Amino acid sequence: MNGDVDWWKDLIVKLDVSPGHDQQKISGLELVIQLAKAVCAEQNLVKELESWPVPQFPVKGLDLMSCGVDRGPKMKLTLTYLFEIWRKSRYEMTKEELLKHAHDDAIPNPPAPMKMTKKRRHEEEA
Repeated sequence: MNGDVDWWKDLIVKLDVSPGHDQQKISGLELVIQLAKAVCAEQNLVKELESWPVPQFPVKGLDLMSCGVDRGPKMKLTLTYLFEIWRKSRYEMTKEELLKHAHDDAIPNPPAPMKMTKKRRHEEEA
């Protein structure tokens, strides 16, 4: 694992860039560099991570809305799907290339909302 720089870079992107990621007090880059040092990763790997410019995911919700993707759960599923395509391209695909996949059949549909059933009140007889 020490020598696989792509694994480390994927972890940084997951922590700092992925849709819905949590903003942390410490950046994903700093966290991963600390982890690499803690597991005694090779010094050249640590230096490469330190100098690596973290890519920014080019697609935003507004981009999907302009392509006709519904807001809400479908948009989140679409963003996640496009993020995975982008990750597999090693962060090379452009916004335009990714948006061509915004209506792929592989994007799952959100689960149907559950219907709330009304609880019946039992009237006490006097």
